[in-house]
This record gives sequence, C-alpha cells and structure tokens, in this order.
Amino acid sequence: MDDLANRLARGDREAFAELYDACADRVHHYLVVRLRCREDADEVLQETLVRLARAHKKLAEVDNLMAYVFKVARNEAARLAGRKARRQENEARFAAETLFVDGDDRDSRHREIAEVVALGLSGLDANHREVVELKIYAGLTFAEIAEVTGLPQGTIATRYRTALERLRLLLKKEMP
Repeated sequence: MDDLANRLARGDREAFAELYDACADRVHHYLVVRLRCREDADEVLQETLVRLARAHKKLAEVDNLMAYVFKVARNEAARLAGRKARRQENEARFAAETLFVDGDDRDSRHREIAEVVALGLSGLDANHREVVELKIYAGLTFAEIAEVTGLPQGTIATRYRTALERLRLLLKKEMP
C-alpha cells in the first residue's frame, strides 16, 4: 500500500481507481452500519473519496493507508451525523437486514438471530458499538481501529471483548 499511497500523492488517477477497488465496499458496509442508512453511507463514501482526492499530497505521509481511509470516513460520518442531529433529534432503530447484507432472507432462523444481534448492538454504548462495527463490519485490525479512533490498542481490545461478552449474554438469554 506504500506504493499506492505514493502514487495517490502524485495524483495518479489509476491509483485512485485502485484505492476505490481496494476499500470502497468495506468502507461502505462500515458506513451503512455506522449511519444506519444506505443513502447516508453513499453520501459519506463519496465525500470521503472527494476529501482524499483533494488532499492527495498528504497521502505520501500516511503510515497505514487503509486505516487512514477509514479515519477520514469516520470523520465524515461524524460530520453528517452532527448535521442530521441538528435537524432532527430522534434516531430510528436500524433493521437487522442493514447489518447483515449477506444474509439469506429465506431463512427465518438466520433472520431471527440477525434481529437479536441488531438489538444487542443497539443496546451497547456508542464506544463499544463502534469498535464492534469497525472490527466485524469493516474488517479492521485492532491496530487499525486504534489508528482510526486515536485510542490505545489495549483499550480497543478491551472494548471489543466487553462488547462481545455483552452480546454473548444477550444471545444466550434470547436464543435458548
């Protein structure tokens, strides 16, 4: 990815296409989960890529390009959420199908499990939920999550374990 970052910094259009191919799906899935809305995720992904293109010269200095892309996406998502919060206060619960885009809609047991997990995630505080979203839905490592959030890697690991334990207890209670 270092070579890609250097090519991006030089403004190489093909490098931007490669970056898009390498991360757009993962970033978009993370944003859908984070923002609970596909349209907002589309908007934030586009703004993320525009922001990266505008500041392309900075990309040569980035240590971990993938983590940096997620950091920019996270910041853009926060900006959008802030704008939306100022316009409206109530937040709709997100549906299980938004979280589990690869699930089979015909299997009622999978849908039931997805709904319980969605309920469990909505019950986590924002800090724990974000770590799970970045780990599970975005596929980032603890080191990358630490870079994205600016928190120590140990804190990330602890939050992840705590969140999974809370989800495990909920699933055990809800899914005998």
